Amino acid sequence: MHEHSLEHLVSLVPIFSKLDADEVNEVAKRVRPRVHPRGEQLYGAGDDNPYLMIIHSGWVKVSRLTESGHEQVIRVLGVGDFLGEATFIGSGVADHFAVTLEESEICSLHRDDMRDYLSRSPSVAYKMLETLSNRLESTENQLSSVTGEEAGHRVASYLLRLARESGTNQVTLPISKKDVASYLGMKAETFSRRLAALEEVGTVRLSGNRGIGILDPEALSRS
Repeated sequence: MHEHSLEHLVSLVPIFSKLDADEVNEVAKRVRPRVHPRGEQLYGAGDDNPYLMIIHSGWVKVSRLTESGHEQVIRVLGVGDFLGEATFIGSGVADHFAVTLEESEICSLHRDDMRDYLSRSPSVAYKMLETLSNRLESTENQLSSVTGEEAGHRVASYLLRLARESGTNQVTLPISKKDVASYLGMKAETFSRRLAALEEVGTVRLSGNRGIGILDPEALSRS
């Protein structure tokens, strides 16, 4: 990949969006792009991952194992998102797993290359902190939803959020139904039943394994 391509890639990442051309060039010099195949584990629980990873294309699932040995999906990250920040900043070990859901182009920045740069570029450091703060809020909202809301409302809220983020009522689940169910804190069978019930009353229309058309957003918000 040519340097110009790397600069363009860096400029598309939200945490670097406010940098000027010289600053983008400084980051691009430190970027190591690589295409990862579907199903590759980028790192796992207990690993000391020294890289901040920025997703240029594809999807990555972040999950933990519960005490009972079941997978709990924490979040799904897409274009412009980053991961590995905990060990990148703190030099500890990861407490979760990160796996590609499809072929993904990911740019890695080694912590030794970036720490000095971040100390000289507070705008980037602030943007990273802002993103991490938003993630924490999202995780807290997810936990509150899982523990305090009825399953049907959780499903409806999730579908409406997908519609808002994609800007269309024709949404595609970014992960399998089993993983969505894990993310929402319910069994896969429960999630499938809730979707079927919404389709039966004409609120949504299911298409294939992951396609969902939201026919009546107002009714869905009342579910």
